[in-house]
Parts: sequence; structure tokens; C-alpha cells
Amino acid sequence: MAESPRLPVRSAVVALFAVTACAVLAAGGLTAAVLADDPPPQEVRAERPSPTAREETTRAAGTPLCLIGSWRTVDERLTVKFYRDRDPIPFKVSGRAYEFRPDGTGTERLDGAVFTGTSQGNELRLVGNGFSEFTWTATDKVITYGVRTRSEAVYSFYDQRGLLQTQPLPGNFPINEVNDYDCRGTQLVESNAARGLQGTWTRTAAYGVYG
Repeated sequence: MAESPRLPVRSAVVALFAVTACAVLAAGGLTAAVLADDPPPQEVRAERPSPTAREETTRAAGTPLCLIGSWRTVDERLTVKFYRDRDPIPFKVSGRAYEFRPDGTGTERLDGAVFTGTSQGNELRLVGNGFSEFTWTATDKVITYGVRTRSEAVYSFYDQRGLLQTQPLPGNFPINEVNDYDCRGTQLVESNAARGLQGTWTRTAAYGVYG
């Protein structure tokens, strides 16, 4: 995922993608999407055309191909700071979709994404629409969501009183989120214990499939 949005709502504040989105996504929410240290360069041998010349060079490890393509969350849970004066609340998320491209850019699509939670017996909802774009890097185990470069996403906040407020998700915003992931063919699991994030994605045909 991309990181979930951190948006103040009168008495409400949310954290996003990713992603999951995304919300993360995410989120998106957009939901969706982030590396403490770059991996060490991978040593390879490059042969020159000359039969007598051989030279050692190094090349940075490539982008994990399994991540490249489009995904939709099928089961995603994370904690959200919904109210300023209350602890973060567990939310369940549906409807976030992601695209990861090999140039290190991605898109989180909300498409009516809904975050649902409960506080003091009352249902809370955070509804997202639109999309956002972000940068990302990854190793084979960790994904780093860098910057939300553009956003046309909007979140609406609800509790038992109805609609509290509608807020746009800001673009040109640093996400700086680092999540663990395990990608195997058509399924990806993303997690971040500090955020209470656990999400399962399934691959879709919306964008080219690699890996």
C-alpha cells in the first residue's frame, strides 16, 4: 500500500496509502505507497568484445519484477487516527487499487474505497474517491513509498452524526513509509506492525503484468 491519508477532520484526523489504498491506499487509502537503506550493489562480471580484456563492474539490483503491474486489495486492515482526542482505531478497508510501474512511479485508485471502524459502539466510515500518484523503491522484501507527486483524491468522514467533513488528499507530499511485503505471483501481502497494517492484494489485468 501506499500510505493512508493523514487528514484533519474537525475533530478527525486520518493516517494513509497502501495505496494500502492506495488509501492508502488507500491511501488510499491512497491507500497506496516505502526504504531505510538502499541495498548494496550486486556484483556482476561484464565481458568486453576483446578476447583478452575482462573488466569487473558493479550494477545496482533491479526493481523486483513481481511488484510491477496492477493490484486490488482483497483484505486490508490498519489503525487510523480518526479523532484527535482518541487513540488510533482499527479499520477494515475495501476498494483500493494500485499500479506499480518499472520507472519507480505508481498510482493508487480509490474507486469508492471505504474504511470502516467502530468507536464507543458507533460506526465510523471514511470514503475515498479519485486517485493519487506516488514514487516508490523496493528490495525483494521491503517497499518504500517516497512522495505523493499528484493527487485528485477526496476523502469524506462520517460517524453517527453523519458527514463530518470532506477533505482533498494533498499532492506534492512526502509519504516516507516503509512496509514489509511478500509477493508471489498473483498475490501480495503487505504489513507494517507499527501502523497495524496487514493487507492482502490480488493481481488484476488493468496494467501490464511482469514477473
